[in-house]
Amino acid sequence: MSSAYDKFSELETRIHRTIELIRTTRQEKECVENELAAARAHILRLESEVQQLRRERDLVRDKVESLLENLAELTEESLV
Repeated sequence: MSSAYDKFSELETRIHRTIELIRTTRQEKECVENELAAARAHILRLESEVQQLRRERDLVRDKVESLLENLAELTEESLV
């Protein structure tokens, strides 16, 4: 038969394990929150970069179209 002391000791052990589990869980949560914040910041940087690349692509496309139009005019003039 377990004595009251043994039961109390078992309860104390469980409480210590629970406290340690809570500490570990809080630390893991903090790490995950930091990773999430870093990931969100990275996503914002990437979205900004994508927008910049799209603007550059549009500028290049406009310049290429303009050059093609100029070349088309030159070939039309040379055919006439």
